[in-house]
Amino acid sequence: MLLAAVREKRRRVKLVAIKYKGGKCMICGYRKYAGALDLHHVGRKVFGIGDSGYTRSWDDIRNELRKCVLLCANCHREVEGGITRAPRLRQSREKLWKIR
Repeated sequence: MLLAAVREKRRRVKLVAIKYKGGKCMICGYRKYAGALDLHHVGRKVFGIGDSGYTRSWDDIRNELRKCVLLCANCHREVEGGITRAPRLRQSREKLWKIR
């Protein structure tokens, strides 16, 4: 039961993070399935959002998200493989999100 609760919380954190980062791949615009969207760290990584999102506050998660760009799985693999360049971070408007 606890594992199901952790899984559900991580899923909700990811959905809010995707929405916060614009909801689509910054390279190709893909937006069909949240499970195919990844957060790519451009700045120095303090923690993996998917790994530790359950125990982090929204402020900590948001600070980490500011160093990430949203990419689809295919574009993310191309960036990691050196085929495609990662987009630069854009300064986005501050959004007030609360995770309960």
